[in-house]
Amino acid sequence: MGSNALTRRTGRIIATGRAVLALLFLLGVWLDPTIPPHREVYSFLLVSCYLLWTALLMIVSWRSWWFDFRLGLSAQSIDIGVLLVAIGFAEHHSIAFQGPFPAFVAFLLVVATTRWGWRATATTALVLTLANLAIVSTLSGLDTDADLFRLFRTTAQMIVMSSLMIWMSISLRGERMVRFAEPPGLLGERMDLVLNSGLKQIAAELGARQVVMAFATNEEPWVEFRHYSRSGTSARRAGPAEFGDQLNVAMPPALFNVGKGRLIALENARPNALKTPVMCRLARIYGIDEGIFVPLQTATGSGHIIAWDCEMLSVDDLATLRALADQIGHALDREEAASLARKVAESGVRNAVARDLHDSVAQFLAGALFRLEALRRWISEGHDPYSEIDSIKNALRLEQGHLRKLIERLRRGEEGDRRTEIADELRGLLHEAGAHWQIETELVLPEQSQWVSIQLSHEIRQLVREGIANAVRHGKCRKVCVTLSDDDGFLKLSISDDGIGFPEMPVAIRPRSISERVEALGGQFRIDSTTKGARLDIAIRTGVFA
Repeated sequence: MGSNALTRRTGRIIATGRAVLALLFLLGVWLDPTIPPHREVYSFLLVSCYLLWTALLMIVSWRSWWFDFRLGLSAQSIDIGVLLVAIGFAEHHSIAFQGPFPAFVAFLLVVATTRWGWRATATTALVLTLANLAIVSTLSGLDTDADLFRLFRTTAQMIVMSSLMIWMSISLRGERMVRFAEPPGLLGERMDLVLNSGLKQIAAELGARQVVMAFATNEEPWVEFRHYSRSGTSARRAGPAEFGDQLNVAMPPALFNVGKGRLIALENARPNALKTPVMCRLARIYGIDEGIFVPLQTATGSGHIIAWDCEMLSVDDLATLRALADQIGHALDREEAASLARKVAESGVRNAVARDLHDSVAQFLAGALFRLEALRRWISEGHDPYSEIDSIKNALRLEQGHLRKLIERLRRGEEGDRRTEIADELRGLLHEAGAHWQIETELVLPEQSQWVSIQLSHEIRQLVREGIANAVRHGKCRKVCVTLSDDDGFLKLSISDDGIGFPEMPVAIRPRSISERVEALGGQFRIDSTTKGARLDIAIRTGVFA
C-alpha cells in the first residue's frame, strides 16, 4: 500500500478503531463487577450487537469507498446513541464516566474532526455534553448519595477535550502534507520533465498503476495526452474535435464509478456524494470505469488528470490529489515564466550585440570601402599608394583590437565597479575616426574630469562612432564636432557636423541603432537638421547601465 497508506485511509482506520473499542467495551461490560446484575444482560446484548455492526463497517470500508463515505454520518449517530445508552445501562453514579467511556468519547471527537471538520466536532461535543449531564443527573437523582463533584468534573473534561479538538480542526483545515518533488534541470527548460514527474508522483501517492492527463494551452487548439503506466510514459496530440471544450468547464476533484453512476466530489473543501451519470470525456476515451479525477489549472492552459487501477481509493485522496495538482500547476507556471524571461533576455542580448556590431564593425567596413574607393582613384592619378595602404592597415589593426575587446566583453560580462575618464576615451576615438573617414574632428570637454563606468564608456563610444559614421555617409560632411558636458546629474553629448543635413521627410528621422541604445540607457535624444548640417543631442543620466 505504500508508506503513506495510514495518512490517506481515514475511513478504514476509523472503522478498525471503532471495532477495537467495541471489543474493549464488551470486555469491560463482561468483567466490570460494579455493573448492577439486572443491567448486565442488557448491556452485554447491546454491546455484542454493536460489535457485529462495527465488524460490518470494517468490511464495507475495505471494499467500497462509496458506502464507506455514505455510511459515515449514520455510523457516527449510532456510535453516539450506543455510548449514551451504554452509560445508562452500565454506569453507576459513583463511577460515572470511567472505564472505556472516556476513550469512546475521544474517539467520537476525533472521527468528527477528521471526517467533517470543526462544525461536526462542535455538534458532537455539544450532544455528548448535554446528554451526559441529563443521564448522569437522572441517575444521581435516584440516589440521595449522588456525587455532584464527579458530575461536574467529567463534564469539564469533555468540554476541555472538545475545545482542543475544535481548535485543532480549525488550525489544520485544508492542510495536506504532500509536496511535489520537482525534477532537476534548468528552470524554463523542464516542461516535459515536470509533467512526467507529476504523473509519476501521483501514481506513487495514490498507489495507481495508470495516470493520464489531457492538457491544452490557451493559445493552441491542440490537446496533449500524456499517459503514465508501470512500463513508462507516452504522449500524443489530438485535435479539438476529439476532446471538445470540456477542458474549459470547471469541474471539482472527484471519485467516480462510471458503471454505477457514483460520484463523490470535493466542493468548497467538503466532499459531496451524488448518484448521477459520470460525464468525463477523458475517462470515456481511455475506457476508465473507476478512478479519481482532478482538474489542472495554470496561467497558460487547463487540463484534466485521472488516476485509476489503484490498490485502494479513499475520500482522503481527493484533498491529497488536489494539493498535488495545484503544486504541479504552480511548477508549470514557473517553467513558463522562466522560459518567457529567458526569451526576453536572449532577445535583449541579440539586440545589444546587433547594435555593437552595427556601430563598430559594420560602420568600420563601410569606412574601409570608402577609403579603398578613394585609394583606387589615388592610384589611377599616379600617386604613391603605400602611405595610404599603411594607414588602412593600421586602422584594421585598431578595429581588430576593438573587436577583440567586444568579444571579451561578451564572454566575461561587464566590470561594473571599474570606472574610466571619458575624455581620454573620446580623444583616441575621434583621432581614429578622423583618420579612418578622412575628416576633421573636434572635441569640446568640460573643465572637470568626467568619470563613468566601463559599460557607460563603451555605450558612449558606440554612440559617437555611429553618429560620426552617419554624418560622413549620409551628410557628406568634412568636419564633426563632439561636445561633452555635465548638467545636474545628466551627461550631455552633442554631435554636430557641417554636412548637407537630412532630406526632408514626412516622418521624423530616428536612427535605429542610436535610438535603441539611448532608450536602453534610459536617456533622451533629439535631432536637428538643416542644409548647413545636422546636430544630435543626447542626455544620459550618469551611472545608468544598458
